[in-house]
Amino acid sequence: MINLIPPSAKKSVSIEYWTRVSSVALLILSGIIATSTLLLLPIYVRINSQIKVYAESAKDATDKVSKYDLSSSALVKASTQARLLLDLQDEQTFTAIIATLLAFTNAQISIDSFELNRDKDGLTPIQITGKSLTRQSLADFRKTLLEHKDIRSAFLPISNLTQDKDISFTVTVTMEKPT
Repeated sequence: MINLIPPSAKKSVSIEYWTRVSSVALLILSGIIATSTLLLLPIYVRINSQIKVYAESAKDATDKVSKYDLSSSALVKASTQARLLLDLQDEQTFTAIIATLLAFTNAQISIDSFELNRDKDGLTPIQITGKSLTRQSLADFRKTLLEHKDIRSAFLPISNLTQDKDISFTVTVTMEKPT
């Protein structure tokens, strides 16, 4: 039947035919794309919402890790301080040491001053300065110091024993280290 159409009209019919075929093909293709988009839209929304949830979860985890890092350093610091406090608890206080040393005094011995210090190894030797009425009371004071279980040594210079009465003395006492 196409043979009955004149050649000049045949060309316009062919263009019209291919225009209609291509427009129908494009219409079908756009329908497929629109249908695919409508079918994939819920999946897209779901994936985006899951990405947001995971991003928030990752942010929360990062915050928790940073808080953990802060708290772990605070715990290490607190543990170090607690260890120092426990170590200090084992050491004698200056007040207790002075009270112990004052317990050895009597009516013939008076203590004027104490010199107490601590260093990294513990208590340094203690300098006790005072007055004794007699040489014998000063020797007895040194002897009672040495008899105490917490005192390792009590050094009394021989020059302190040169006078007979009203003796100014200086005793260097070394305490035992606490165990």
